[in-house]
Amino acid sequence: METAMTYIFVYALLAVIFISVITLLVVMVLNIKKQKKVGTTIKQVTIVGIVLGCMLTIWISSHKSYPLINDWAFLGKNISNIEQKYKMIDPVTRDDGSGYAVLKTEQITGIKMYDSGDYSCYYMEFDKNGKIIKVYCRRPEGG
Repeated sequence: METAMTYIFVYALLAVIFISVITLLVVMVLNIKKQKKVGTTIKQVTIVGIVLGCMLTIWISSHKSYPLINDWAFLGKNISNIEQKYKMIDPVTRDDGSGYAVLKTEQITGIKMYDSGDYSCYYMEFDKNGKIIKVYCRRPEGG
């Protein structure tokens, strides 16, 4: 549940920033049409809003599976390197050489999960070369 609340908060903050930037841009356009001088404060707030919006968009893109885990730190990496770093169990390999591996989120973040109903396993799918191509969080199988 805390994962969902984190994403709801971030999306709400992003929406507020974009609405604020759009409102400020409309005010600027109206002031320019009326031949009034546009204040530097409006320009600065617009720039800050755009920068914050971009930063939140990048954060949302890189933390899609779990708020405390940067997915980009795993995607494209070799599964054997991840195995050595996190000392996980052997990955499950399919006939074609691809497969998946599972880590507990506590192994990656170092933070104990408080909500037992929350997603607590980080799945990494890899191709036949061992390159991680997909990551996601979900409840452990059988639990």
